[in-house]
Amino acid sequence: MSKETIDKTLEKWQEKVKEEVPLPDTGRERGGAGDHCPEFTMEEWISQDDPLKDDPKHCRACRLGVPANWYFNELQEKGHRDLAAVIEHIATRVEGPDMPLILCREFDIIKVVVEEPLRERLKDFDCATQSFNPDDVVEDEATAALKSR
Repeated sequence: MSKETIDKTLEKWQEKVKEEVPLPDTGRERGGAGDHCPEFTMEEWISQDDPLKDDPKHCRACRLGVPANWYFNELQEKGHRDLAAVIEHIATRVEGPDMPLILCREFDIIKVVVEEPLRERLKDFDCATQSFNPDDVVEDEATAALKSR
């Protein structure tokens, strides 16, 4: 897809969002499996103070490649190739300090315009991203190392 096509697609979806209701709360419903999920849009989450901002592996912006890949693959699989192309374009070609905000804003826009089953799946991706704790990964790696001895 050309940059011009991607830009036009992005504008089309942004206009559709303006016509829709305000961005939904992307936090999961209380009760059940989603209790641990923060109740922030991705834009709000990336805009908050990041306690790991100096960690090049675990800072919020540093971790966005994972949900970008999840969104891209899920959108492709569900036939939203135009939206997948927008995510790919932002994640791979947009540079500068505003890229994480732009990408997170796009995640939120996409959740407004896609059908309900897909919207819930994307909210799950947001939940996993926002609730990620790097200490859990370190503990899992340490446990695995001890078991392998």
